[in-house]
Amino acid sequence: MNIVITGAAGYIGTKLTKYFLDSGHKVFAFDNYFYSQKQLVSHVFNHENCLLFEEDVTNWSENLKNAIANSDILIPLAALVGAPLCNKYRSKATKLNQEWFNELIPYLNGQKVIYPNTNSGYGSTGNDICTEETPCNPISLYGITKGMAEQVLLTKYDNSICFRLATVYGKSYRQRMDLLVNNLVYTALKTKNLEVFDGHFRRNYIHIDDIVSAFAHAIDNFDTMKNNVYNLGNDSVNMTKLDLVKRIASHTGVSYSIVDNITDPDKRDYIVSSQKLYNTGFTPLYDLDYGIKEMIEVCSNFNDDIMYMCRNY
Repeated sequence: MNIVITGAAGYIGTKLTKYFLDSGHKVFAFDNYFYSQKQLVSHVFNHENCLLFEEDVTNWSENLKNAIANSDILIPLAALVGAPLCNKYRSKATKLNQEWFNELIPYLNGQKVIYPNTNSGYGSTGNDICTEETPCNPISLYGITKGMAEQVLLTKYDNSICFRLATVYGKSYRQRMDLLVNNLVYTALKTKNLEVFDGHFRRNYIHIDDIVSAFAHAIDNFDTMKNNVYNLGNDSVNMTKLDLVKRIASHTGVSYSIVDNITDPDKRDYIVSSQKLYNTGFTPLYDLDYGIKEMIEVCSNFNDDIMYMCRNY
């Protein structure tokens, strides 16, 4: 199959690109190296079945138009990801995360589209468990723009699958260290202590390799899954921030302390169910302990130059 991946040099993009290339598919990869990460990830694209275009997809080059026209599958990962980054570049976030999808529709002609939304759009839901039927209540520009793109695909195109991703963790070729699990492991190893604020806030998580498996599962089961949205998380890792810190502390041997006079501007607090996706036959395989141990190993090889290329805002 011919697969177009935008944002191919990113945290999820590099893992998906390598997976599909290793599986024998042809990949048209697009990325503008927003994070100056080229030297970290160039080996991913050094494959006879990969065509890499160093472009900003909002420019709608002929390369991008032709790649989409000749593709079987489109995975549009290119985005400004996370509330801080979207707040920093509000206009670009709106253009790339949201408006680009309205511009995309006329170029689609039967391609299978698999879109990664965020489940941060649920906001704060009290004691209710979020399912795909739970009304979205995004509390950031990031959540708003990603949710609007999902609506464009579900209402204007009849050949798409939308995932609402939990907070991702684990090792990638373009590592992200701002993601909560990854960041807490790095902080624990660097400072030997974790400060916990908003410890009662609940989140759900998923390992990056399970993300890759879910996209492959969606392709294999596209006809029965299409035109639907699915929460994509590991329900065994629904937990409070304090419980997460305790688990990381147990693996790293560091202390932790509870801080009452600090709060996070990100007020997400929810439990999310991915049962709808599990009912299609998908099962996450990588638990939190695996991811923490993996990140301990990743962090042991970090230096300041690598950290700069692993920033997200």
